[in-house]
Amino acid sequence: MHASSSKSLEELQKAIGYTFKNQELLIQALTHKSYAGEHGLKSYETLEFLGDSLINFFVVDILLSEFPQASEGELASMKSYFVSEEYLSELAEELSLDAYIFVGGKRRNNHISPSLLADTFEALWASIYLDCGKSADFVKKLYEGLYKERILSAVGAGEYKKDYKTLLQEETQRRWKERPTYRVVSIEGPHHNRVFEIECSIREFRATAKGRSKKSAQQLAAKKVLELIQSSEK
Repeated sequence: MHASSSKSLEELQKAIGYTFKNQELLIQALTHKSYAGEHGLKSYETLEFLGDSLINFFVVDILLSEFPQASEGELASMKSYFVSEEYLSELAEELSLDAYIFVGGKRRNNHISPSLLADTFEALWASIYLDCGKSADFVKKLYEGLYKERILSAVGAGEYKKDYKTLLQEETQRRWKERPTYRVVSIEGPHHNRVFEIECSIREFRATAKGRSKKSAQQLAAKKVLELIQSSEK
């Protein structure tokens, strides 16, 4: 999928809480090199390079401010989780960035990968930084407004230490030399506020869960199935 109208870009700007003065910067952030090459445009690649550094800064600043007693190792573990491809692609999915990315050639009808989603998410924040006049404070406040409480909640719940999909796979491989499967049951809501329902199953064990991204729903479904397997022995 790719952006097809100014209306869709308006919806994205509403979701992030920022209206671009220079719409071309936003379009560049959403333009994959396959589309850029076909249409003589700039791709998101240089913006992604800048955005990676910005998001690292925002996350580290939040962690140092909120957890001053944490050890360097703990902070590194937290940071690694909150700037990971998996986490950023989840945030991108919640913004429905897959619906806005301009792709061309053979990629046009392909599934948008988590890597591309994460890269575009980074490029988006770089484009905001450049559009607002390179005010790091402004962009940091915008990022914090959207994601600070989410980060703090995840740290409080120890989510950065928990990967239920991996734990479930390790358990099922150990028991049966098999892997669980995941399928999308339903997708509800508008593009900027979608809710995914995912089913996780293996053998006689199955469970569904909902989340604002496929990954978060998969994690919750995996957690339920892992608990079902473990409780079956009690």
